Order: sequence, then C-alpha cells, then structure tokens
Amino acid sequence: MNNSKHSVSIFYNAFLYSTDAIILTDTKGTITDINKAFTKLFGWEPEEVIGKTTKILRSPGTSNEFYETMWQSINKHGKWKGEITNKHKNGTLIPVLLSITPIVENKRIIGYMGIDIDMTESKKLQEQMARSERFATIGQMAAKIAHEIRNPLSSISLNAELLGDEIQSLSFDKNEADSLLKSIMNEVDRLAKLTNEYLQFSRMPATVLNKHDLKKVVSNIKLFVEKELKSKKISLQLDLPPEPVILYLDKDKMKQVLLNMIRNSIESLNNNGFINISIKQNQIETHLLVSDNGPGIEKEDQQKIFEPFYTTKKVGTGLGLAICKQMVEDQNGSIHFLNNKPGAQFLIILPNDSN
Repeated sequence: MNNSKHSVSIFYNAFLYSTDAIILTDTKGTITDINKAFTKLFGWEPEEVIGKTTKILRSPGTSNEFYETMWQSINKHGKWKGEITNKHKNGTLIPVLLSITPIVENKRIIGYMGIDIDMTESKKLQEQMARSERFATIGQMAAKIAHEIRNPLSSISLNAELLGDEIQSLSFDKNEADSLLKSIMNEVDRLAKLTNEYLQFSRMPATVLNKHDLKKVVSNIKLFVEKELKSKKISLQLDLPPEPVILYLDKDKMKQVLLNMIRNSIESLNNNGFINISIKQNQIETHLLVSDNGPGIEKEDQQKIFEPFYTTKKVGTGLGLAICKQMVEDQNGSIHFLNNKPGAQFLIILPNDSN
C-alpha cells in the first residue's frame, strides 16, 4: 500500500513539475488539474480553471469543424496530436503542439491528459524564413509590375499624343481636351496605387506599439474617406462604444488596414451601398468588425484571399489583404473572414493589454 502511494506521489510530482504544460480533464472536458508549466504558459492558476471547461483556451480563429475532427480522432484512435493555437489568459494567441491521450482506470476511460508544447519560438523562426522568402519574391514582383504598368503607360502615351493633336488643331475642342486629360490622370492614379501597394509589401515598416484610442482611429478614418464615399453614394456607419478603447497599437498601420478594407468595400459596392465598422470589447480582447452589403466573396476564393498576389479583380495587385494581415499580426492581432454572403465581413481581433 505504501509503495502504491509512493508511486502515485512520484507520478504526481512528475506531472506537477514537468517542463511541458499539462492539463487533466474528465471525459466531458471539465478541467480537473493543471501543472506549473501550464500556469506559466497560459497564465491561469489552478483555482481559476479547475471546474471549467477547456473552452477558456479556445482561440477565435479555431473553427468548430477543427474540434469535431479532433474528437473524432480521439474517439476512433484514442489519441490526437497536432498543432493548434490556444489563448493565454490575457488574450495573447499561443501556437502549441498538443497531444491528447486518455486516462484509463480499470480498463475504463475516466478522463484525458493534454500536453502543450510551446511553438512560439519555432513559429518565429518560420516567420523569419518567410521574411527571407519575401526578398525572393522581388523578381516575381518586378515581372508583375512591368506587366501591370505596360498597359496604363501605353494609354497615357496615346492620350497625351491625342491631346497634343487636339491642342494644335484649329478646331480646338475644350471638352475633348478635358476628357483626354481626365483619362490621363486616371491612369496616373492607377499607377500610383499599384506601385504604392508593391512598395508597402516589399518594404513593410517596423511596428511601433503605443497606447492609442482605437475608437478615435476609426472616427478619423471616416473623416478621411468621407468625400470619396459621398461621390460613390456609399454610407459608412460606425457602431462604437461611448468610452475610449485604449490599446497598444501602431496607429499608422491600423489606419492603413482600415483604409485598405474600406476601399475594398467601395470597389465592390454600387450606389446606395453601406459599410459598417463596429468595436466590441470584453475583458480579454477587442473585436473590430468591418462589413458591407456588397456581393461578398465566393466560397472557393475565401481560403486564398490573404495570400500575396491572389486577386479576383480585373485590375489590382492582390496585395491589399495580404498587407492587412501582416500589419494586424505585427500588432499581436489576427484577422479573419466571416462567411456572411451577401456581403463581406472581416473580424480583426486585438489583445487588450499586449505590448
């Protein structure tokens, strides 16, 4: 009997002081114990989580389908192992390698043990490799720039030549000259937009996080695009809390994200369309929702919209949402497309107290 108790004590101490985060649950997912490494990794003390379900760890980006597949594997094979993003007590997202195995007593499953191995450093190395690969895309970008610029340059050249002929003509037509000039300026604006997006992607500025009022950033953006919206007969509605929403942000990057998303919506909307931006905050994180009543995004395109160079537009770089994703992640946040057709909805999640 004493040897049995001694063995239990040894195993419990091994569980308690393991360097990997370990969580024990019953068969319904209710937490029965956690070890010290779990507290260190996720911020929860035992008395805060015991009796609660593992939903406290669920990140907003993990779908119901993912969990259904996980539990199908556990029920079928008795275990599961894979990468998953869990959530810290303060809302920070933590990538982990999770393995789940059953706890068996008298040939009966009485619960489950989950072991979380922190993948943060590994993910950082992957991100560094991705940044290195960004330079390898410069050749691809250069070829695409040449392709995109060739046609508008030809148009500018042709219209400039026609304008010169019109001015030299004895039958000078002011209206025709104005039309040609407007065409030239439109093409110039198009070139400016294309080159600006390429430069943004290839020369992403360093992120500087400081305390800013997200509500104020959103309000200022509305003033910035007001004239553009009015000319398109599109309304922008804001659903903002009465009090300031103070977060650690890179204000300039957040402005650019909102501007990119609003202009994406404008391009998809007809007259009398509307765009809505709302902010909702809980104790852990802040949700910034940007939605419109446009045609939405086709199901087959939804998995690719954040990939660089992927676009469904006839004209464009395919970098707008890729830039948004990078800028949001630089601020310790995440961005998700919510399938709500008709219309498009994008959810930006930002931690409340990450710096």
